[in-house]
Amino acid sequence: MPTARLSILAIVVTLAMQGSSFAADPLLCLPGQLIFEESFSSPSLNSQWTAPKGDWSVVEQSLRGSELPEDNHSAVIRTDVEFPKNFIIRFKFRFNGGKAIHCSFNGKGHICRATLTPDGYTLKGEKVKSDPQDRSVTVGQVEQKFVSGKWYTMQIEIAGKEFVAQIDDGPIAFGNDKKIDRPKTNFGFPMLGVYSEIDDIKIWSADLNPNWAAKKKTLSPNKITPTQPPTVEKRFQNLDKNGDGAISLKEFINPRKQDKKAAAEKQFKRKDKNQDGKMSLQEYSPTKK
Repeated sequence: MPTARLSILAIVVTLAMQGSSFAADPLLCLPGQLIFEESFSSPSLNSQWTAPKGDWSVVEQSLRGSELPEDNHSAVIRTDVEFPKNFIIRFKFRFNGGKAIHCSFNGKGHICRATLTPDGYTLKGEKVKSDPQDRSVTVGQVEQKFVSGKWYTMQIEIAGKEFVAQIDDGPIAFGNDKKIDRPKTNFGFPMLGVYSEIDDIKIWSADLNPNWAAKKKTLSPNKITPTQPPTVEKRFQNLDKNGDGAISLKEFINPRKQDKKAAAEKQFKRKDKNQDGKMSLQEYSPTKK
C-alpha cells in the first residue's frame, strides 16, 4: 500500500478512537453499540427525564442540579434505559458548591451506584429493601480530589457482578458483588447540596475485555474505609441545605418526624442564643468549657 494511503488510514483510525473517547487500554469492557446519548444541547430538559426532587435546569448546555431544603431529600433525576448485562457509561461532571453526585442504577429498587464527593468516590451495591437483613456493600473506593468549577470525565464499566470506574487518568476503583448483577432499567443522578453539573452522557453495550483478568492482577486492591459516624461538622453541613453556613428553623425541623417537630423547634430556640433565627456551628455544638 502506498505511503500516502497508509498515512490517511492512520489518521482515520486515530480520529475514530478520539471520537469514541476511549483510552487505548480498555479496562473491564470493550465498547460495542452506542445505546444512549445526551448532551443537553436544548435549552430545556428532554421529556425523557423525570425529576421528582430538587431544582433541575439546563445551563450553558449542561445539566445543573440543586437540592431543595423543603424536599428533605437529595435532588433526583432519572431516565429509562434497558441496560444490557455488560455496559459502559461515560459522563462529565463538576462540583460548584455541591456536596455529592450519585450515578445510580435502578431496576426493582436500587441496584448499584457510584458516589462522588470532592474528595473521591465509592462503588456500592445497594441493599434489597424487601429483605430487612440485607445491607448495602461498598465494593470499590478511591481518594481523588476534584476542584470546584473544573470538569472531569468519569467512566463506569459493569459486566455481570463486576463494577469498575475511573475518572480521567486517576486511580481505578473496582470490585464485585452479586448485588451488581441484577437487571437495570433506569439510571439517574441524585445530588446533594447546591449545586453540581453533568454533561455529555454516553452509554455503550459492551463485551467483556479478555485482558481484564490479567490487568486486574496488576492493580492495587482498593482500600475500603469503614463507614464512620458523621462528625458534628458533617451533621451540621447535612442540615445546612442551602450551604450558607447556618441552619434555619425550617432546615432544623424538616428531617424530623411529625411528632418530633415541636420538640425540635424548642431545641432550636434554645440553641439560637442570639435569637437571629439561624443556628451557627458554634450554637449547634457549643464548645464545652
